[in-house]
Amino acid sequence: MTKLLTAMLGAAVLQIVVPVAEAQNLNDLFSKVNPSVVVIRARGRDVSNVGITRFSETGSGVLVTADGKVMTAAHVVNAMDEITVEALGGASVPARIIASEPGADLSLLQLERVPA
Repeated sequence: MTKLLTAMLGAAVLQIVVPVAEAQNLNDLFSKVNPSVVVIRARGRDVSNVGITRFSETGSGVLVTADGKVMTAAHVVNAMDEITVEALGGASVPARIIASEPGADLSLLQLERVPA
């Protein structure tokens, strides 16, 4: 599991680093990577002796594959009931955790569908 997450993160970093070398300026770089940056919204609940407390987390992630895999921080999505990913155009897509390494604070999500 750790090797998969490490490989996915390495691939994501390479996709970002290579355009840096080719970019003429910061605007070019931003234009290239901006569509792959997403907002992660997660909702969960905590059950205690006083009842159920609902809470939410918001974070960011990076779309790392064309089939809808997103890398994000594990603390944003672990133990959550519902995970939604918002893409650049505002499209919200449900997602699920397919791999997680809390010690490295990394989780790999799979989108239900890839937004345009």
